[in-house]
Amino acid sequence: MFIREFPRHQCSIKPKIEVKKILIIRLSSLGDILLSTPLIRLLRQKYPQVQLDFLVRKEYSELLQYHPGISRLIEFDVRGKYAALSDMRKKIRLTRYDVILDIHKNLRSRYLCLGLPLLSFFRTRVYRLRKNQFIRFLLVKFKINLYRKLYGRVIPVWEKYLRTACSLGIVPDSGKLEIYLPEETAKAVQKFLSVLKGNNWNIVIAPGARHFSKCWPKEYFAELIQQFFAKAGWRTVLVGGAEDVPVIEKILRQLPEGMAVSAAGKLTLLETTALIKQSRLMISNDSGLMHLGAAMDVPLIAIFGSTVEELGFFPNSPKAVVMENRGLYCRPCSHIGRSDCPEKHFRCMREITAENILTIVLKSGWN
Repeated sequence: MFIREFPRHQCSIKPKIEVKKILIIRLSSLGDILLSTPLIRLLRQKYPQVQLDFLVRKEYSELLQYHPGISRLIEFDVRGKYAALSDMRKKIRLTRYDVILDIHKNLRSRYLCLGLPLLSFFRTRVYRLRKNQFIRFLLVKFKINLYRKLYGRVIPVWEKYLRTACSLGIVPDSGKLEIYLPEETAKAVQKFLSVLKGNNWNIVIAPGARHFSKCWPKEYFAELIQQFFAKAGWRTVLVGGAEDVPVIEKILRQLPEGMAVSAAGKLTLLETTALIKQSRLMISNDSGLMHLGAAMDVPLIAIFGSTVEELGFFPNSPKAVVMENRGLYCRPCSHIGRSDCPEKHFRCMREITAENILTIVLKSGWN
């Protein structure tokens, strides 16, 4: 088994093997899978005849279900635990991929690549994501920022994924994210909107996130929704997964009836994407749904709290505006988010006001 991690310099090595089968491993989560779509696109452009498979956790497979660049979407069910993992490793070994791109690089993905053939006439090459864990540690724990000194700029995660395939001759492009929707998703959205009272249901807000420190306060969202309605007559659809329902319900309780409605748990992920696509504006925390807004190329305001651009997850869209409280001594306090504010003031979020966001919207011409 040949394993390579991308070096610090840009690579332009041409493949020395005939590439017929490629496997991409990215098991989760929503945003990371979306950020892998530039890699899928460029591999398909470079190798139009190759078998290009993608391994993903079952609950996220909907995101790639209709992607034309994927030959075979392989679903992995984590509920099967070790038995399912062992079975999947056997299937990968029997398929005899020429190249495996491990852009997840965790214990599961490493295990899946074990036991690959080492015969002289066949050799699977495994290229893994470079996570830069040490310089990330220095930034989060000691606020020593080496990202720009070492690389000259911030390298977004989608480009790091592309760099795992540099030995295949892949050259980064704009990094446009992609998600493909069947026609029935638009019809489902129209059906959902048709029963709502009033007009102008064209603002989408995603108020959830996996960690507390990535969440703009619920009362701020409620204030912003009221401001949109008072100044422009815009009504808001709140989106998210089942885990976001409690947050959305708390926001709705602060609002007069008819000003906002919840779509969480009422639309599928692809239907939610179709709703975002037809919206006038999306407001989101740093979450997977934020990347859906970037993929749909809609005007997007992304609110960042405990995390910063150097970590690579800013939305990749010319229509996106990032709201963040720059200059705080305590940012970033984590690379993925925290369950509380370690400084107890939560200034990174609380000092971004609804008025700040409304001003951006009015100045942008999105109204």
